[in-house]
Amino acid sequence: MKILFVFNHPAPYKLNLLNEIAKFYELDVIFERKSNSNRPKDFYYQEECNFNVKFLNGIYFGEENHFSFALKKFIKQNHKNYDLIIMNGYSTLSEIIAINYMIKHKIKYILYVNGGVIHRVEKNIKKKLKTYLISNANMYFSPCQKSDEFLVYYGANKEKIHNYIYSTIYEKDILNAPLTLKEKQLEREKNGLPNDFKYYFVTFGQFIDRKNNMLLLELFSKLPNYNHLTLVGSGAEENKYKEFIKKHNMENRVKIIPFKKQPSLLKFLHCFDYFISLSKEDIYGHMINEALSQGLPTIASNRIVSSYNLITNNYNGFIVDILDKDHILNIMQTLINKIDQSNCLNTSKENTIEKMITTHLEILKEFEK
Repeated sequence: MKILFVFNHPAPYKLNLLNEIAKFYELDVIFERKSNSNRPKDFYYQEECNFNVKFLNGIYFGEENHFSFALKKFIKQNHKNYDLIIMNGYSTLSEIIAINYMIKHKIKYILYVNGGVIHRVEKNIKKKLKTYLISNANMYFSPCQKSDEFLVYYGANKEKIHNYIYSTIYEKDILNAPLTLKEKQLEREKNGLPNDFKYYFVTFGQFIDRKNNMLLLELFSKLPNYNHLTLVGSGAEENKYKEFIKKHNMENRVKIIPFKKQPSLLKFLHCFDYFISLSKEDIYGHMINEALSQGLPTIASNRIVSSYNLITNNYNGFIVDILDKDHILNIMQTLINKIDQSNCLNTSKENTIEKMITTHLEILKEFEK
């Protein structure tokens, strides 16, 4: 079976998956961009591909948008050469043009989503366009129930949705057992972090408004002084964070660390007790599973899709409403301390790259029939 897979950019976790699929199927991959403007250059640390890859020329704008007729032209000229055309995206101008062409010419395509957030209040024309692009797909790949609900809201037939496990973590990356206090103290010493605080929180990701770290800093400023917070990442809001930290005299208990590639990030997480993300929106959110894989009980925003797939309240963390500040503070101060770290590891063991590959191959096997 020969497959064409279209995605916006060569994210490392996507390359891991596609390289494995290429061991079983003849795979051609088209990337619209070599990188997204909101990603650090170091994010793209894996370059080897076991499949045929093509990058599109065109106009690049925004964080990930792309405008070109090249994708439509390629599909027009080559669609008969493929058994499956999988569109991992429908929102860039290039994707919209290509999908519209396939709909008009009755070319079957599979829509692959990494997540999805329903916007109950949106312009009617935007909703109609999304419904048009989504509802006309022949089949769907979806990582979780929340994404299923998103697809159905925009016109997908629920019976045509195939669920896959979505992960950036290999089995070998997961801690065998929770670290002891002494082990964490040694990790802090190695990484230049102080050892005189009671609880250590960490968050990581882009320093942008959507990640909502200003709310996190505001809430953290109200916690007792025996709590420490580290923010790992980079982005436009970094100076804003520094100004807030200085204004509230938190220099000694809040630290900003530059972006780390995943392998070093996972080891760095050994310094901490808890992970927290109060993001305003994430169409999935891999950082939750990455934190769980290192035994960190997690406080996750109700606006992160993966929260509902990975977090069970009182088991491995808590899902919080980012509008309820008192509730978040209560959890940070009391409830989060009662979580068994082994539960975090158990969750991550069920959400690995190996299991992601297996579920994809099982779905693709169905298309061979």
